[in-house]
Amino acid sequence: VEKAGTMFVTGPDVVKTVLGEDISFDDLGGAMTHGTKSGVAHYVAKNEYDCMDYIKKLISFLPQNNTEEPPKQKTDDDPNRLDHNLINIIPDNPLQPYDMKEIINSIVDNNEFFEIHELFAPNVVVGYGRMNGKVV
Repeated sequence: VEKAGTMFVTGPDVVKTVLGEDISFDDLGGAMTHGTKSGVAHYVAKNEYDCMDYIKKLISFLPQNNTEEPPKQKTDDDPNRLDHNLINIIPDNPLQPYDMKEIINSIVDNNEFFEIHELFAPNVVVGYGRMNGKVV
């Protein structure tokens, strides 16, 4: 949760003593630092309510234990539906960039992709979705 906690091995006082640099608790080990630079945080929540909503959503994709399958959900999204916009997303020129998240959102159930590590390594897309109610 932003501004609610920090995590680091050595604090700002040690950094000041060893390196002679002033650094704040947030800059050294705050949520945004770990969400964008270290990758330790998978999500940076705005507040506790946002954090709990995120956790509830994350848990909805995970099995209760290692012997179970992830929970399947009923969906009104037709697994045989076509998205005619897909042909327009990928450019003819293979060197031209395109938005992979747009493709993922277009094929998962109800266009809902739950991204993990969104702020860290933006060149990699990691997350959960459902296809015909099954977790992917």
